[in-house]
Amino acid sequence: MKKIISLLLVGFLLVNCSDNDEDSNRVVTPVEGTWQLMEARFYGLEGGSSSEDSIDYSDQNIVYTFNSDGTLEVSGGDNAGYTNGIYTYEYEANAMGVVYTQVVYIDESMWYFYNYEEGEIRLSKLHVDGPELVFVEL
Repeated sequence: MKKIISLLLVGFLLVNCSDNDEDSNRVVTPVEGTWQLMEARFYGLEGGSSSEDSIDYSDQNIVYTFNSDGTLEVSGGDNAGYTNGIYTYEYEANAMGVVYTQVVYIDESMWYFYNYEEGEIRLSKLHVDGPELVFVEL
C-alpha cells in the first residue's frame, strides 16, 4: 500500500511541475505591457529646412497593449500609429547584428524601440521620415 501511495505522489508531482517549465523560462521583453500613447512627434525637411511638429494624445486614452503571445491590441481612437484593432508584433534585441539596437516589428513594419527612462518607451520610424510615438506605462 505504501508503494502505491508513493508512486501516486511522485506521479502527481511530476505532472504538476511540467506545465510551468515553459512559462518560467520565457523572457519578458521590455515592450510587453499596457502603454498609453502620449504624443506623436514628427521631424523632417520642408522646403530645404528642418521642421518639427507633434500631436498631443495625452487626454485621449489611446492604449497599446503588447501581449506575451505576440499580439498587439490598439484601442482608443485614431492616432499616428495604428487604428483600433489587433496586430502581430515581434521584439528583437541587438537587431541587425548591432549591439543595443532594439526593434519592434508590428505586422512586419519595423519600428526602432527606445526606453530612455523607467515607465516610458518610444517607437520610432524617424529612419523613414515617419513618426516617433511616445508612451507611458499604465
